[in-house]
Amino acid sequence: MRDRRADGERIYLDHAATSPLRDEVWAAMQAVLGEADFNAASPHGFGSRARSHLEEARGRLAGLLGAPVSEVRFTAGGTQADNLAVLGFARAHAGDRPTLVVSAIEHKAVLEAARQAEREGAHLVPLPVDGHGVVRLAALEAALDEARGAPCLVSLMWANNEVGSIQPVAEAARMTHARGAFLHTDAVQAFGKVPVSREASAADLLSVTAHKLGGPVGIGLLVVREGLRLEPLTFGGSQERGLWPGTQNPLAAVGFAEAARLAVEALPGSAARWTELRDALVGRLEAGVPGVRVHGAGAAARLPNILSVGLPGADAAELLVTLDLEGVALSAGSACSSGSQHASHVLEAMGAGSGSDEPYGVLRFSFGPDTTAEEVERAGRSAARLAAATMESAGARHAAPAP
Repeated sequence: MRDRRADGERIYLDHAATSPLRDEVWAAMQAVLGEADFNAASPHGFGSRARSHLEEARGRLAGLLGAPVSEVRFTAGGTQADNLAVLGFARAHAGDRPTLVVSAIEHKAVLEAARQAEREGAHLVPLPVDGHGVVRLAALEAALDEARGAPCLVSLMWANNEVGSIQPVAEAARMTHARGAFLHTDAVQAFGKVPVSREASAADLLSVTAHKLGGPVGIGLLVVREGLRLEPLTFGGSQERGLWPGTQNPLAAVGFAEAARLAVEALPGSAARWTELRDALVGRLEAGVPGVRVHGAGAAARLPNILSVGLPGADAAELLVTLDLEGVALSAGSACSSGSQHASHVLEAMGAGSGSDEPYGVLRFSFGPDTTAEEVERAGRSAARLAAATMESAGARHAAPAP
């Protein structure tokens, strides 16, 4: 894989935010330059060739996701796919005051879309999770019973983007369908890291995106079960069966399909390797940082490539800057919200944190296809040393008598 970092000594462990474009993906996109970079809706030969590449990519992705090709709708990314699923469902059923049942640890793309739907008249029911970040199915059952008679959509992510906890999607789908409701699953983080299948999960709506797989930024998709009504969120064309109008991106679709193929074909080998790296990193941090907490560690299943750790008394923002200066790139929780000063809604829902007003720093390590054991070992040493020093300094400040 090409090294796009400033120098070969830097370590990138933020693949859950974006995994850099893979060489093979770039090569696949270059191979269709001059054919796929035209408007697929145009009636001439240039448009026809672009459309052919677009539809071939759609078919490949459908096969990898276990979905009929007719159900795959390209979007501009995972956020857009989540918005379309949740808000699109609510608006399509607005006359019947739909119910949205949403887990408390969903990505903000789902949560904010659900809150917007609530402002527009939908009934929003939050689903609690346990201390490991796994949804409580008894609460889902109660919410579904409450919603009987109204159009209802449950949104439950396949795996959490901050702590990696994998959700019981297939069981949730069974419960949901038994009560005449529908299920959306955000599989953005899970696809390519664990087996993901729309057919096996029985989800009615499924979101994924390319840039978590080493594909191009700016393209995602939503699998929409045939017959399920959604309202488009944007207007101006009939592309993607009217659900995502606008000029399509065949070139990015080619890259998306290639990235997905590489990721899926590498399983389960990549998952086993990531699990070894993650467990070794946990050991390094636990040995070097007194009081470190591993989030989601007790879950029955976790994504193998994500590790979230809590550092009582530490300032995560300060740690990230210092680590970056040492050549290690991580994130504080989710990169989508790490620029915010607010506590992670995921950790709050799990009941994780310091339990007091003292700082509670959170670091998220996430691996990609090119991550090596040497990189993880070096990053672990640096993180352990700096975190221990930060926590010791914070403890000394708290222990010092007031002047």
